[in-house]
Amino acid sequence: MSPAKTQELSNTLGIDFGETNIGLALGNNGLVNPLKIIRAKDINGAMYEINRIVVENKIKNLVIGIPLSSEGKETKESLKIRKFAKTLKTVTKRPVVFQNEFGTSKNALREAIDLDTSKKKRRSNDHLAAALILKMYYNDLESKK
Repeated sequence: MSPAKTQELSNTLGIDFGETNIGLALGNNGLVNPLKIIRAKDINGAMYEINRIVVENKIKNLVIGIPLSSEGKETKESLKIRKFAKTLKTVTKRPVVFQNEFGTSKNALREAIDLDTSKKKRRSNDHLAAALILKMYYNDLESKK
């Protein structure tokens, strides 16, 4: 495997950005784990927390889910996410990759149901959505081989 491909697979942070919550997941060599949910209302605090996680976990890449339409076109939310990503890239000094997140929230809910997660906890499944975004990213890398 080329060094560039190894870098794309190792120590990656998956991010599901929303106006209320930001879901985070860690990925390494194709394995993905949901990490946590942070509040997005205080965007400066959220940036600080994400940067702390990036440093502590020696993250090399950030993969941010971007909600494109079913036709692959930009949405109102995707423009907000691009703005967030630009700031995050400056704060963390890490490359940002966008991954189409079409359908991940529904799949995260389905996954939570399959895991017998209580209804109350199912409302906050942003970290599961971040894990699915990262998994899709790894799958896309594999299919490009």
